[in-house]
Amino acid sequence: MSDYVNRCILEADGVVFEDFESFTENSVTLAKQVNLMNKTGHASMLPRYGFSVNVKKNMAPPPINLYAIKGGTFTVEFENGERIDFGGVRTLESGDGAIDGETEQTNTIVYGAETRTPTLD
Repeated sequence: MSDYVNRCILEADGVVFEDFESFTENSVTLAKQVNLMNKTGHASMLPRYGFSVNVKKNMAPPPINLYAIKGGTFTVEFENGERIDFGGVRTLESGDGAIDGETEQTNTIVYGAETRTPTLD
């Protein structure tokens, strides 16, 4: 998979938003260790997908309320043509603002997703 993200697209209620500063995918636990009588076993877990993005806080409001997304889709396109699609996207956390020291302020928004394509099985 390519290391460089070319574009991120959030779509909800027919509105598309693409003005993201950065994208970070959360780690996903696929299995965990469990104690057995004389050894350690492994139990499969349902994956919980999620990611966080940084968004510029401009004076003009975005065309969609990024802090109240329910049932959206999020697509990450890499420069080599590969893509990751998240479905059932919902806002989990918002806040963590940062100022670059001159003019821009960014906020971090954390999203959860029901599905991820391709899956991490």
